[in-house]
Amino acid sequence: MRPKTPTLLIGALLLLGGGWWIGVAAIITSHWAAAYAGHAGSPSVAALPSGDATAGALTGDFAVRIIARTNQYRVEHGCPALAPNPILMRTAQAHSADMATHDFVGHNSSSGATIGQRIKAAGYTYTLVAENIAWGQQTPEQVVDLWFNESPPNDAHRRNILNCQLREIGVGYVYLASDPGKVTAHTYWTEDFGTRPAP
Repeated sequence: MRPKTPTLLIGALLLLGGGWWIGVAAIITSHWAAAYAGHAGSPSVAALPSGDATAGALTGDFAVRIIARTNQYRVEHGCPALAPNPILMRTAQAHSADMATHDFVGHNSSSGATIGQRIKAAGYTYTLVAENIAWGQQTPEQVVDLWFNESPPNDAHRRNILNCQLREIGVGYVYLASDPGKVTAHTYWTEDFGTRPAP
C-alpha cells in the first residue's frame, strides 16, 4: 500500500430532541479491554460484503486504543469516561464496512438510513446520539488527535469529544487493501456514541 497523506474529512452528527447538529466529533474509553476482552458478550466483527475489507479495530487493539485516547482527553477536561456499548460497537463497525465496500463517506448509510435510524434499528434507545467518521488515517492515535486538535470555529469533533452529556461509545474500523473507485482512503473509521434514557 502506498503511503497516504492523512485525511480528516466529514464530521459528526449529534441528534437531540429531533434536531440535527452538524459537526465533527471523536470519543474514547479506557475500560473497553477490561469490559470486553474475552467476554462472551463481546461485540463481534460485522459481516462484510465481498471484497478484502478487514475489521481491524475489533480483531486487534484499535478499538481499545481509540477509546482510551478519547477518554484521556475527556478526563483531562472534566468529562466522565465513555463506556463501550456492544450495540454501538456493532453499528459503528457496520458503518465503516458500508463506507469501505460501497465507495462513499458520509453519515447516511448506502441505503440512505441516518445515524439515528441505524442505531435505533439496532436496538439502542437513546436521548442523545452522535457519530464521527474519518478516512485515510493510519493509527487510532492519529485519527483521534486530528479530531481533538481542531481549531474553533471548525472544531465540532473536539466539541463532541468534550460533550459531557454523552455516556457510551462504539468504534468501527475497516482496512481495504484494494480500494478502487472515487474514495481510495484504504482506512475507514467510525465512532458511534450515545446516551440512553435514565431507568
